[in-house]
Amino acid sequence: MSKKSEEIKNSKAGIVAHIIGSIAYIAIGVCLLTLDVSLISRLAYSCSVLAGGILFICFGAYYMLKYFFNHEYTRVSNYGFTMGVILVIIGSAFIFKANYISGFIDVIVCIIGGLFGAIMLQQTFALFHMQRGTWIITLLFGAATIAASVYMLLNNAKFFNGVFLNTVYMIAVGGVSLFSLLLMVIGLRDHNKDLKEKPNKKKASVNEKEDTLDDSIFEDEPVVQVIDLPDDEVPPVGSDAFFEE
Repeated sequence: MSKKSEEIKNSKAGIVAHIIGSIAYIAIGVCLLTLDVSLISRLAYSCSVLAGGILFICFGAYYMLKYFFNHEYTRVSNYGFTMGVILVIIGSAFIFKANYISGFIDVIVCIIGGLFGAIMLQQTFALFHMQRGTWIITLLFGAATIAASVYMLLNNAKFFNGVFLNTVYMIAVGGVSLFSLLLMVIGLRDHNKDLKEKPNKKKASVNEKEDTLDDSIFEDEPVVQVIDLPDDEVPPVGSDAFFEE
């Protein structure tokens, strides 16, 4: 079976993390545009690090439990448990070193934005593999997101001081990330649907050929009817009576 005919499965944990991160970017950006900037800034620097740490720990625990419940230890190349431990360690560092890490929150925003761009590029490869034309959109979104994230990082952007461009960056990253995920889910659904329909079409074609073959086997052969004429009614040889109406 070729690679293009294999059914592709998605990662539920990855999709959930993607959605939470994208919505968080959009929500924070909208709040910075509509609410008191100083209030949002205090909440962001005090609570966002703790919230991020809790999310890291939750996803780490999920990967560790999944490793055992799905018997992933039977595959030596599977590092789900190691990934879970790393996520728990990062989450714990976020919680116990919140005051220190909060000083780098703007850098973290840029890094996460770059990760969103990398995820979109990975979705581009998957869509291209599935021969979906939407891979061009995710490619443009991913490249633009990475470029914008690098630009913000190099210019030491501060995202919680009410600067309009920085706020638009957060909303745009969250929006295109969600839209790219939607394109990926639709492409994945259509790809797997096509795979399920191909065997049925092939089977129907084979059955149709078999029916045609069976009809030809049992088709009545032409019958030649011989009419016996009395001797006195048989025209002489060479007579034109055979061609008369």
